[in-house]
Amino acid sequence: MMETVSMQGRITIDSADQMRRRLANALRTHPALVAVDLSDVPYMDTSGLATLMEAMRTARQQGTRLVLSGIQQQPGYLLKVTDLDHVFEIDEGPNT
Repeated sequence: MMETVSMQGRITIDSADQMRRRLANALRTHPALVAVDLSDVPYMDTSGLATLMEAMRTARQQGTRLVLSGIQQQPGYLLKVTDLDHVFEIDEGPNT
Protein backbone atom coordinates (compact mmCIF):
# COMPACT_ATOMS: atom_id res chain seq x y z
CA MET A 1 0.00 0.00 0.00
CA MET A 2 1.17 3.50 -0.84
CA GLU A 3 0.01 6.94 0.27
CA THR A 4 0.83 10.13 -1.61
CA VAL A 5 0.84 13.52 0.08
CA SER A 6 1.03 16.47 -2.31
CA MET A 7 1.94 19.77 -0.69
CA GLN A 8 1.33 23.18 -2.28
CA GLY A 9 2.54 26.69 -1.62
CA ARG A 10 5.05 28.06 0.84
CA ILE A 11 5.67 25.89 3.88
CA THR A 12 6.38 28.14 6.84
CA ILE A 13 5.64 28.15 10.55
CA ASP A 14 2.10 29.24 9.62
CA SER A 15 1.42 26.22 7.39
CA ALA A 16 3.59 23.55 9.05
CA ASP A 17 0.72 22.36 11.28
CA GLN A 18 -1.42 21.62 8.23
CA MET A 19 1.51 19.71 6.72
CA ARG A 20 1.98 17.80 10.00
CA ARG A 21 -1.69 16.75 10.02
CA ARG A 22 -1.61 15.60 6.39
CA LEU A 23 1.56 13.54 6.93
CA ALA A 24 0.19 12.03 10.17
CA ASN A 25 -3.01 11.04 8.36
CA ALA A 26 -1.00 9.36 5.60
CA LEU A 27 1.13 7.48 8.13
CA ARG A 28 -1.84 6.44 10.30
CA THR A 29 -2.65 3.37 8.19
CA HIS A 30 0.98 2.13 8.28
CA PRO A 31 1.44 2.02 4.49
CA ALA A 32 4.61 0.52 3.03
CA LEU A 33 5.44 3.85 1.36
CA VAL A 34 4.49 7.49 1.82
CA ALA A 35 5.45 9.62 -1.17
CA VAL A 36 5.68 13.34 -0.37
CA ASP A 37 5.30 15.39 -3.55
CA LEU A 38 6.88 18.82 -3.09
CA SER A 39 6.74 19.89 -6.75
CA ASP A 40 4.30 22.73 -5.91
CA VAL A 41 6.35 23.99 -2.94
CA PRO A 42 8.60 26.89 -4.01
CA TYR A 43 9.71 27.74 -0.46
CA MET A 44 10.17 25.89 2.82
CA ASP A 45 11.54 27.20 6.10
CA THR A 46 13.02 25.23 8.99
CA SER A 47 9.60 24.54 10.52
CA GLY A 48 8.70 22.62 7.35
CA LEU A 49 11.99 20.77 7.58
CA ALA A 50 11.30 19.89 11.23
CA THR A 51 7.86 18.61 10.23
CA LEU A 52 9.41 16.35 7.57
CA MET A 53 11.95 15.08 10.13
CA GLU A 54 9.14 14.27 12.56
CA ALA A 55 7.25 12.36 9.82
CA MET A 56 10.41 10.49 8.86
CA ARG A 57 10.98 9.46 12.48
CA THR A 58 7.40 8.15 12.73
CA ALA A 59 7.72 6.36 9.39
CA ARG A 60 10.94 4.63 10.41
CA GLN A 61 9.45 3.52 13.75
CA GLN A 62 6.59 1.79 11.95
CA GLY A 63 8.59 0.43 9.03
CA THR A 64 7.24 2.83 6.38
CA ARG A 65 9.44 4.33 3.64
CA LEU A 66 9.09 8.11 3.37
CA VAL A 67 10.22 9.40 -0.02
CA LEU A 68 10.43 13.06 -1.05
CA SER A 69 9.98 14.02 -4.69
CA GLY A 70 9.64 17.08 -6.90
CA ILE A 71 11.93 19.19 -4.75
CA GLN A 72 12.29 22.73 -6.09
CA GLN A 73 15.40 24.90 -5.85
CA GLN A 74 14.98 26.63 -2.46
CA PRO A 75 13.73 23.58 -0.51
CA GLY A 76 16.49 21.54 -2.16
CA TYR A 77 19.07 24.10 -1.09
CA LEU A 78 17.74 24.00 2.48
CA LEU A 79 18.02 20.20 2.52
CA LYS A 80 21.55 20.42 1.15
CA VAL A 81 22.94 23.07 3.55
CA THR A 82 21.48 21.21 6.54
CA ASP A 83 22.98 17.97 5.15
CA LEU A 84 19.51 16.41 5.33
CA ASP A 85 19.65 15.55 1.64
CA HIS A 86 21.67 12.53 2.84
CA VAL A 87 19.12 11.66 5.54
CA PHE A 88 15.91 11.67 3.52
CA GLU A 89 15.19 9.28 0.70
CA ILE A 90 14.77 11.52 -2.33
CA ASP A 91 13.30 10.48 -5.65
CA GLU A 92 15.30 12.44 -8.19
CA GLY A 93 12.89 11.69 -11.02
CA PRO A 94 12.93 13.52 -14.34
CA ASN A 95 11.30 16.66 -12.84
CA THR A 96 14.01 17.48 -10.28
